[in-house]
Amino acid sequence: MILLIILSFHNWVNGQNFYIDSLIKENDLTEHKADQILNEIKNDTLKLRKRAFNFSRFFYKKQNPNLNLAIKYANVELKLLDQIGEESNHYHSAIYRLGLYNIYAQRYDSAIYYLKKASEINTYKKRKGQAYCELGRHYFKKGYYHKSTNYYSKGLDLLKEYGKPSSTFIHAINMSQNAYKTENKHIILKCIYYFNMIDSITKSNANIISNTRKINLNVGFGNLYSLKPIDSLQKAMGYYKKALKLSIKNKNFYYLALTNMNIAESYIYKQRDSAKFYVYESLKYSEKIVNEEDSNFIIAGSYLNASRYFLSSKKLKKSLDYANKAMKKYCFVNDINDINSLNLLKNQYKKNTLIALKLKVNILFKLYEREQKVSYINQIIESVNISNLLVNLILKESTETITQLFWRDDVSEIYSYGVLAAYYLKDNNLFFDFIEKNKAFLLTQSIKQNNLTSNLSYKATLDDALFRKKILDIESRTTNENKFLNDSLFNLKLKYERFKDSLKLIYPDYFSKKNNVQSISLSELKQKLDNKTAVLSYDIVKNYNSDNYELLGLVNTREKSISFKVPLTQKEYSLFSKYKKLISKPFSQKEQLIDFKEVSYKLNTFLFPNSEINRLIKNKDFIIITNGELQNLPFEALVTKKKSLKYLIEDHNISYAYSASFLDFNNSLKRETSKNLAAFAPVSFSNSELKSLQATEAEVKTISNEMSSDVFTNINATKTNFLNNSDDYKILHLATHATSSDNPAIYFSKDTLQLHELYTHKTNADLVVLSACESNLGEIKKGEGVFSLSRGFFYSGAKSVISSLWNVNDVSTSSIMKDFYKNLNNNQSKSEALNNAKRNYLKEHSLSEKSPYYWASFVLIGDTSPTYPATPYWIYLLGVVALFSIILFFFKKRG
Repeated sequence: MILLIILSFHNWVNGQNFYIDSLIKENDLTEHKADQILNEIKNDTLKLRKRAFNFSRFFYKKQNPNLNLAIKYANVELKLLDQIGEESNHYHSAIYRLGLYNIYAQRYDSAIYYLKKASEINTYKKRKGQAYCELGRHYFKKGYYHKSTNYYSKGLDLLKEYGKPSSTFIHAINMSQNAYKTENKHIILKCIYYFNMIDSITKSNANIISNTRKINLNVGFGNLYSLKPIDSLQKAMGYYKKALKLSIKNKNFYYLALTNMNIAESYIYKQRDSAKFYVYESLKYSEKIVNEEDSNFIIAGSYLNASRYFLSSKKLKKSLDYANKAMKKYCFVNDINDINSLNLLKNQYKKNTLIALKLKVNILFKLYEREQKVSYINQIIESVNISNLLVNLILKESTETITQLFWRDDVSEIYSYGVLAAYYLKDNNLFFDFIEKNKAFLLTQSIKQNNLTSNLSYKATLDDALFRKKILDIESRTTNENKFLNDSLFNLKLKYERFKDSLKLIYPDYFSKKNNVQSISLSELKQKLDNKTAVLSYDIVKNYNSDNYELLGLVNTREKSISFKVPLTQKEYSLFSKYKKLISKPFSQKEQLIDFKEVSYKLNTFLFPNSEINRLIKNKDFIIITNGELQNLPFEALVTKKKSLKYLIEDHNISYAYSASFLDFNNSLKRETSKNLAAFAPVSFSNSELKSLQATEAEVKTISNEMSSDVFTNINATKTNFLNNSDDYKILHLATHATSSDNPAIYFSKDTLQLHELYTHKTNADLVVLSACESNLGEIKKGEGVFSLSRGFFYSGAKSVISSLWNVNDVSTSSIMKDFYKNLNNNQSKSEALNNAKRNYLKEHSLSEKSPYYWASFVLIGDTSPTYPATPYWIYLLGVVALFSIILFFFKKRG
């Protein structure tokens, strides 16, 4: 939903009285005269400070402000206050003003420095609150909506006690823009709280705010109640009608355009016939807005609604025209082709720009379907590239996970549409590029950051890790209602920001390299593939013209790439979740097996849809990369024959990857260990809700019989022992319980290791085996994948992970693990070792025990190469030659 305004700084920025020396006429004051006056009184510090303040305010408040001179004299004032050494209200205000002047001069680094400094001083509570709110406004413009909300909240809590109602009102209105961008219920309710507080103040004193602000408040209420998490259109309309009534009375075209625009948007989403009236009303009044700050935003919003309306009316050309008009207004360009990284970076309407791009893509697909013109597909590609550029600019500077995930989620759909457009162009390189951009970018960035810490000093590395540990720990315990923890988290993040700011000055290369994450190209991938491996990349996108879906796939081998598209009805799409549900339990009845075979075979025909693909992948090992509903779907148990129970695993070794780019990057990292294998099996647990796992003790002992191992069982299988000993082992094996709740965790005998703790723990393992339930499950984040324990171990440094997709059977697990390690020790690749262990299980069992539930849960993610590669034959040959040479030399010497 759209938002209100950015009110003029001139009307509210400073409560101090402004005056100028009576001897100087305003029109006569120049920089030269100001310097001359200051030089004449240079020995009178008090008088000099006051004059510097006056000159600074004068040059700011001129009809045509000179911000450079305003900043110059504000700096003079601050230096004099520093000499005095007194942290007075004047000192606090001087720092705050410098922050504001620098914002308006677009010197953002300096602005943030002063505003942060003003927010840290406790002398003048009103200024402290205003500084927090100005930081909130700055982070909003950068697209950091959650961070912006936190700063506004801190500031408004101070302003409601120490500030004027008008100041509190303005910042609350500005804060509410974050609610419209995120549609986050917690943020919406927080904004409603502040609006209600302002409303109660105005009711007790009707003259405390102007009619314009009363209109603004009503529009704000209307917008908040119309958002999806609240979705009370009736209540919203009550506020909108009040705003319209006041706007008509005051002949305020700005608010007439704004209110009609917001009503139009609500009615379009609700598919109300009266949407048309409000669309035209907002267009009519937006044309009458003259010299209003932020008018571009209102006009662009009116255009955007017109585009939505004409799209729903199937007037596609008209809809596209208005979408382009909206884009030009949001980006301040006259030609849609002029959009570049510079105007996107300065763009205050980043979220709205992305909404307009998504709308434009939708229109273009419909036009292509109608007219089959390739030019429309090319325009889609351009829109996807702009979206990619916009989001990457935000991610490059952002360091907060919540902001990064918000934008990755938001851009994910448009990447998928880019994949579809590339398919229509038959451009496999572009297809692969977009499908890679939609997967595991943040994971790759995080691991790259972890491995770049060697470029920092030892102390900086430790301090950085300590900050992250504390932040992650508090975040794992924080709820929206816990004010103490929220305040602690906010203050800790402030300290961490200051710490990172200091690092940027000392280690600029560290930050530039950390953000430089490049996707692997299709040609690079194919060069790295051997002759027996195929990489299968999949995506699912909602059909732009119905409630159905499109399954998109790209099969890559060293010699060839084939892309395909399979339309899926909603019923067919639901088979993916049905398949996962069927295989997560043993088949106890014949009907269950019949149902499974039907569903599994049908999915196999979707995923391998034609004979050309089946010929290409014959006898190949698979590396499978999925997205959406396909995530956590075990391909091993797909049925490949319609009339018999033949599984995909019987003909192929199968592994998985978060993305080809991540796989390539992660495999390139060096890992050094001196020990072989550490196995942990708590067996029984101090947590009475967890049942004992008696078979796990035999499991780890069997493993130790196969290879050199350090075994931690029963009371020795503790979290402390794991954390203290896990960084120097080639293989880590954990046979225990795990959970895939909102906060995934793995259990030890007395305590629990949570997912977030792995983010600051270092391992160098070639392989981590999570012989535990649901260790590959977790919350799915669009564009990034599953936030599971598996992901956590990759984050900590693992090269590959074996994990489970459902509650495993400990007896069958022990059997498969025994064979796996035997195979691994016999120089098989990780993929061969696991798949052969599963095939052996199928061979040795029958009836219900052959259900995929028992053997298909464990999947290999990441590197597939052997942990113990066989010694090449030529080394043996060299050894024989060397031995023969020594013997020959010995006999010659004797002779």
